[in-house]
Amino acid sequence: MEEEFLIFLDETGDHSLQHIDTQYPIFGLGAVICNTEKYIKEINPSFDEFKYNFFKKRGVILHSTDIRKSRKDFSIMLNPNVRNSFIEDLNATISNAPFAFCVSLIDKLEHKGQYVDPDNPYDLTLAFILERAFFIITKNFPGTKCRIIAESRDKKENDNLLKTFSNYKRNGTGQVTASELSFITGLDFVSKKENETGHQIVDICLYPLARTYLTGKCHPSVPHFYKKVYKNPKNKSPIGYGIKTFPYSLSKELVKEIEKKCL
Repeated sequence: MEEEFLIFLDETGDHSLQHIDTQYPIFGLGAVICNTEKYIKEINPSFDEFKYNFFKKRGVILHSTDIRKSRKDFSIMLNPNVRNSFIEDLNATISNAPFAFCVSLIDKLEHKGQYVDPDNPYDLTLAFILERAFFIITKNFPGTKCRIIAESRDKKENDNLLKTFSNYKRNGTGQVTASELSFITGLDFVSKKENETGHQIVDICLYPLARTYLTGKCHPSVPHFYKKVYKNPKNKSPIGYGIKTFPYSLSKELVKEIEKKCL
């Protein structure tokens, strides 16, 4: 593969503004950014080993909803001892994996209430992810290329995402130019059943951050991958860097709470 980096995209919540779940009015897009060779030789093998340890097979898809509800393959977690061991080992596997993480979260109720004609949440979050990719990759590894791999949805939604992506590639996002996005070679779609590790990592990290934003309290899983979140090189804050929340920002107090739990 010519691309030295891969970006895996996955989402949480529904991006529709017509029907909003008041219990979970969040739409979020998360991205795992990793070196291609490290993904193949380090990340995939470590997650395969984790799966074999608990399921004796690599075909299990780590899906945060199924894990939380102890359903399907994760019914083993109905045993408290197994659950504790599983969560501990999963957190360690995530923590040790070499990747960077960024996320964009939108409170749809607040977003819709502020604008007469609000922008599509997927368009807003994708623009932010592309901008973060530019700063994370090209500023640190000039001249390198990357490819985006999104988890496939239905054809209409895939086509819409590809259209938005192509528009940003052609015109820029407003924060980065089309020329600055030239390091991204393309966008591919991969279905969940193909068991792509990168998408599973995004899923596992994305939901806890969405819950943290929604509740204003640090989700227990966040400290285990917080060091992966892209931060301001000067003050080490993730606000507006690896974590972009809209229309209101993650509070500095909440960030301090997260950091305190990382100690």
